[in-house]
Amino acid sequence: MTESIKSFYVNTNPPPDSTGDTLEEGYTLVIWKPSFAEIVPKGMPLLPFGAWWIFHYAKIFFNSEFGLFLIRYNGAIVHRSVVTPGYFRFPFMGKEDLQIGDTWTSSDHRGKGFAVIAIRKIVAEYSRQGRRIWYLADKNNLPSSKAAERAGLVRYGEGRRTKKFGLRLFGHYEMVTKF
Repeated sequence: MTESIKSFYVNTNPPPDSTGDTLEEGYTLVIWKPSFAEIVPKGMPLLPFGAWWIFHYAKIFFNSEFGLFLIRYNGAIVHRSVVTPGYFRFPFMGKEDLQIGDTWTSSDHRGKGFAVIAIRKIVAEYSRQGRRIWYLADKNNLPSSKAAERAGLVRYGEGRRTKKFGLRLFGHYEMVTKF
């Protein structure tokens, strides 16, 4: 298996204007936050999202702002972007930083700009002085990279995911080159 190079993107200040980002009729968006009553949002699998709920309540994350940005169509989730604080897997992140990751759009709903809308709305919602919001994409994943750039993020560096004890599970992301 070849190692994939990651492009690291980061927000700029001020956050991009997301006021013109609207969804077509029938689509709704919500920023979901974890609670003891709801481990994962309705329609989401327990893994890996339940594990992140544990990270949240066990205070493994550097801060308490874990959540999911969801777009639903007729109640079904058609897009998700996970907002995670830093933790051991992302040592380059500051204590207040967040990362937008595990972004996915249903194949039936692609081409509507949901990833761009999600990134802009998340940056607008979570931006504050001294905080960086990160987005990692496989260098060869052009749609993901283009979404980050269209949303106003700038390419900050490149890196890779390491292994520890021979396993990716215990590894971390390291930035090898900064731009």
